[in-house]
Amino acid sequence: MTNEELLSNSEKKYKMILDNANDLITILNDKLEHEYINEKAVFDSLGYLREELIGKNPLLNIHPDDLKIATKTIRNIFKYGESRNEMRLMHKDGHYIWFEHKGKKFIDTGGITKAVIISRDISERKKSESIHLEEYKKLEELSQIKSELIMKASHELKTPLNSVYAASQFLLKNFKEQFRENELNYLEIIYRGSQKLSLLIDNLLDISKLESDELQLDLKDEDLVELIQDCVNDLKLRAHKRKINIKVDVPQKCILSIDRIRLEQVIINLISNALKFTPSNGTIFINLNVKKENIEISVKDTGIGLTNKEKGQLFKKFSKINRFDNNLETNTEGAGLGLYISKEIVQLHKGKIIVKSQGINKGSTFIVCLPK
Repeated sequence: MTNEELLSNSEKKYKMILDNANDLITILNDKLEHEYINEKAVFDSLGYLREELIGKNPLLNIHPDDLKIATKTIRNIFKYGESRNEMRLMHKDGHYIWFEHKGKKFIDTGGITKAVIISRDISERKKSESIHLEEYKKLEELSQIKSELIMKASHELKTPLNSVYAASQFLLKNFKEQFRENELNYLEIIYRGSQKLSLLIDNLLDISKLESDELQLDLKDEDLVELIQDCVNDLKLRAHKRKINIKVDVPQKCILSIDRIRLEQVIINLISNALKFTPSNGTIFINLNVKKENIEISVKDTGIGLTNKEKGQLFKKFSKINRFDNNLETNTEGAGLGLYISKEIVQLHKGKIIVKSQGINKGSTFIVCLPK
């Protein structure tokens, strides 16, 4: 078989492959005209015959909104050698179909620069994306409605609840001896209930602000050592009642730009959790370490520890660790929002919280890492 015959057979073979491909295959000449199309695929997808497209500019079949992208894509093929994009092509009956187009420049045997473009129908994918986008928008709207409802309800509850909390606190502080035992018990129930409900409302308000990006930090240079000591002093009485020793190891001073109120919220939460899950006569170690690139505040306890599964759930909304032990405060009610909010506050400070534990009854360590 001669070279000419081999070449002819090769051309026929590749033409057969091109003609029977499912994707649209087009060759554009240097005048930006259709020089070749695989007619079967084009007819099956768009309804055009070969003679209806050959010699025509491909931009005539592009959706008007995609003309700018199409022009840039073709220009980039001839300028940079290749390009790809997603555009809509017009079917012969007038409707449009989404295609993904991949183009590549080549030089034919006559030395003329041309472009081959392979187009794949992605209309089903686009339909699926559109459905998902609509669902996402609806979820976003529902989330916004939920956040606004929580904000409004929380603000409406806050004022009367503060009155109940303040009144019960005042009565317990100034007139405790004047109540009979059963009356005092009911008063303490009111006080504790309003205290827990007030904390829950504060947490819900914080979450609403976080989810709507409305929680802004008031950053100022503050002494972290002083902040930690204040947090420990606030919880000393509770630690004493639980017979838990708190050991603090901090330098003399450590200045960092932080939101003091929000970071106090984090440290208080971590120490409170350590108190809750540490048996009586246990110890909590609080350290502040200044490193080269960051500052680490660690709260380590000798408590019930954590499993790997529990560590993975800790910082999610409404996640709680439940262990039944008469020597623990695990019966204390809580919504499981504290660690989630703490993590978000630390992340707003460009930091992170790390949790470590060797397992059940081997204690836990929470480390707040803040960049210097």
